[in-house]
Amino acid sequence: MLPGCLASVQGAVDEIVLVDTGSRDATRRLAEEAGARVVEQPWRDDFSEPRNAALARATGDWILQLDADERLAPGAASGLRAAADRGGFDVGLLRLHNAARVDAEPREVLTGQARLGAAILLPRLIRRADRVHYSGIIHESVEESFGEPGARLDTLPVDVVHLGAAPDLRAAAGKRERNLRLLRRRCLLEPDSTTPFGYLAMELLEAGQLAEAAEAAEAGWGKVGAQPHHRSIHLLAVARGLTALRAGAVERLIETAEQALVRERGGPDLQFLLGCGLETRALGLGSSDPAQARLLERAAVAYLRATGAVPGDVGQVIVEGAASWASATRLGTIRLLQGRMDEAGDAFDAASKAFPGHLEARLGQLEVRLAQGDFQRVLAQVEPLLGADPDGWLLAAAAARGLGALDHARVFFAAARERARSGYLSPHRRQRHRELGASLS
Repeated sequence: MLPGCLASVQGAVDEIVLVDTGSRDATRRLAEEAGARVVEQPWRDDFSEPRNAALARATGDWILQLDADERLAPGAASGLRAAADRGGFDVGLLRLHNAARVDAEPREVLTGQARLGAAILLPRLIRRADRVHYSGIIHESVEESFGEPGARLDTLPVDVVHLGAAPDLRAAAGKRERNLRLLRRRCLLEPDSTTPFGYLAMELLEAGQLAEAAEAAEAGWGKVGAQPHHRSIHLLAVARGLTALRAGAVERLIETAEQALVRERGGPDLQFLLGCGLETRALGLGSSDPAQARLLERAAVAYLRATGAVPGDVGQVIVEGAASWASATRLGTIRLLQGRMDEAGDAFDAASKAFPGHLEARLGQLEVRLAQGDFQRVLAQVEPLLGADPDGWLLAAAAARGLGALDHARVFFAAARERARSGYLSPHRRQRHRELGASLS
């Protein structure tokens, strides 16, 4: 992968410093042929060490940091040079796109066709200064270099394609096991910092170890009050929020999002998690409870902020779809419950456009048509959605009930009831299930 990385920075940088931590292949020769200055650095289970070794030998005013499995996207060179010439910031955030396949074309990755999740903003263009250094043996960062009042950050229109996150490559390299080992060690080395606990909780979540992830998130959350202002708790808050969401701990989810929003500048992740908590709390109340309407509207505002429809919230996006289709889908559900069908339809349409084939958005579109009395159309369009989940079967039963075909409605409802033991994709359908069951009995 190294030749592709080195080729991508041609014209973007004035010098290349490559730190070799013990390669046994042609790394050094390939780097030198590309004009790089190669530094030998023994690998000691610490990603900061080679980063700092490169910083010590760089001579330019700006540092662009890339790994061998990354490359600048086509056209990025001009954006980097323009940003450096303009200045006015200490750290430039670049958009990193995780490729779904090692052989994916850059265009496929950048457009999302062959990308894992949303693009991630990472600090990769750094103004060189004596105080700047990397810290952390894994998920190393220059954040601690700046302290109070913190670095001046700027989001740059520059894209980086990362090939190393492709599932097959990641599994073959044993990255998860290595990451967990190093993250646990980093938590011991930095017991007073929330940062390693956030990374550890997220890695455990991705590995499907929910209980362990929740334990790591709680350990980190107990340290939030003692953190310096410049240290972000965003990742930890997202990890704690996601563990609470998956465990059904609604009050912990709301508390996490609200506390993090007070401390951080906002962002789609936190607003989305807050919306999920408020929506779930609302659905736990009876429709006659006036608090339900207030909670649903607060959740709607959170989802609107997450998508940028309400100005003011920008920032990192870790939760897939938080800034687009996931929040739009949840907003559509709330508008549906509020009887605002035009707005519900617009939200579900926006979600489907952002994520073609998103099942929950498609189901939501059918629910809007049910509310509008278009039962025949619902029956025609729900057929491809009849699967292992109960949701499509329930909507089919409701459409058949609307057409007066009660025998068909009972058959569809029986299928929904059988599948509902594992739960509905969206919890609001439990109420529809109860009401429809009562009308068909």
